[in-house]
Amino acid sequence: MRDYQRQSIERHFREWWEGLTDAGNDGRKADRAALARLRRIDLAPFGEKREPDLTLAFSEAAFRNLYRRIRGIGELSEDREPDLATAAVTLAHIRQDAARRKTAAMLGGPDDDARKMKEVRFLRLMRVSTAGDLFNEARRLSALLDRQAPVGELGASLLLWRHVPRVRRDWARAYYGLDVEGLEPTETDIAQAGA
Repeated sequence: MRDYQRQSIERHFREWWEGLTDAGNDGRKADRAALARLRRIDLAPFGEKREPDLTLAFSEAAFRNLYRRIRGIGELSEDREPDLATAAVTLAHIRQDAARRKTAAMLGGPDDDARKMKEVRFLRLMRVSTAGDLFNEARRLSALLDRQAPVGELGASLLLWRHVPRVRRDWARAYYGLDVEGLEPTETDIAQAGA
């Protein structure tokens, strides 16, 4: 996936979220009912496993709007529909856009004790392979982030998570604070390297 494609996806998620939350006007005209309905979408049985309830998602006009936006730029195959629902539900929990930041950097960092998401949980997120598992892990993100996240980046990441390996690599770099120029090794890094 090229950077310009990723940026287009991020822009569509951000514009969709801004329209729902009325972020430009301090939320005075937010569609609170639609946000509440999106937040209530849960997992439903799908064969032998559980996936985001697409029937319920499709019944929501706000989700259909997002679906049309992402499908319109050619980034929505049928196997990504559950991930789009995951992104929509997660973004419905976000109250403030932390633009220009990275979600994984907000969750992690080079200092083990200061991380909002413990490494064990982060590694579980990294290993997610099913739509149901991604949904469960993503649901926890908004609470860990105090309902503040870079909505475009988070939405695009969740949509692409199971399909574009680069997304996980980028998150790992950001979580461990490795995407900063001139980063010095921490005492933990030095101790582990010598062990």
